[in-house]
Amino acid sequence: MYKPRRAGKAKETERKQPLPLPEVGAVVTGIEAHPKKPHMYRISLKLDPHPEMEADERSKEASTAEPETSDWNDEVDALIAGAQSAKEADETLITVHEDTLVSLRLLKGRRLSVEEVAALVQDEQKEEAYRSALLMLERKARTTAELSQALRRKGYAPEAVSACLERLRAQRMLDDEAFARRYTEQRATGQRKGRMLIRQELLQRGVERQDIDRAIDGLDGEVERESALALARKRWPNTKGNDRERKMKLMGLLMRRGFPSNIVKWAAQQAAEETGEDDSDEGFGDDVLHDSEYMED
Repeated sequence: MYKPRRAGKAKETERKQPLPLPEVGAVVTGIEAHPKKPHMYRISLKLDPHPEMEADERSKEASTAEPETSDWNDEVDALIAGAQSAKEADETLITVHEDTLVSLRLLKGRRLSVEEVAALVQDEQKEEAYRSALLMLERKARTTAELSQALRRKGYAPEAVSACLERLRAQRMLDDEAFARRYTEQRATGQRKGRMLIRQELLQRGVERQDIDRAIDGLDGEVERESALALARKRWPNTKGNDRERKMKLMGLLMRRGFPSNIVKWAAQQAAEETGEDDSDEGFGDDVLHDSEYMED
């Protein structure tokens, strides 16, 4: 008995994978000012499937073209004023900066080579990466490594990311050494953290060791002592156990917050003495700094 084949169930072997798009030149079919991005322009390109004919066509155009007049300057002025606009159904849009618009003389009808189209695509991605980086830096400060990772997660090519970071460094909008100094000061005073924990956090953020060293060396020792003492005073009343146990727990906390051992011992002793509950320093030495039994908050 004949059974009709089910529609839409073609064999897997019959399916052909789409071929990659060939590298082609293009013709500028329209230009318009970007409605949301200042100094940016959207270029409408119609891909040329026969780039090998480009030289012949250019020679024909050159033989029939009239001498160039000052209309170029007038048209550039009009473009920068946002006056030109054109669209077609089969166009590809590329966004470029006005500097690129002028330097490449991107007028309607301008024929672009394969290399020029590729350069425009790269410039577009570099500009998009740069603008994305500016938005991220407006929200919060970032290190070079953090910004690089964020841009890569957004899908930008390594070349675009590198160009963006270099541009930001040249504009002094990305400076890991300055970031490390601000971070160290803020964490020491605002969050009561010691230099060792701050160093670890900066390393995790991708800051170079030499930048970290300079930031840590610039940390005021008195500020660090006051931060440790303020934290010890806050935690001492709620720490349970006898005096020695309370001191050891408090020292464990201060050690985890990154304070040096000499500041840890001083701050814990000072907090205990201020309450009038400390009777003796017996057993209150370096050994407690390594006693894991009391390394809990």
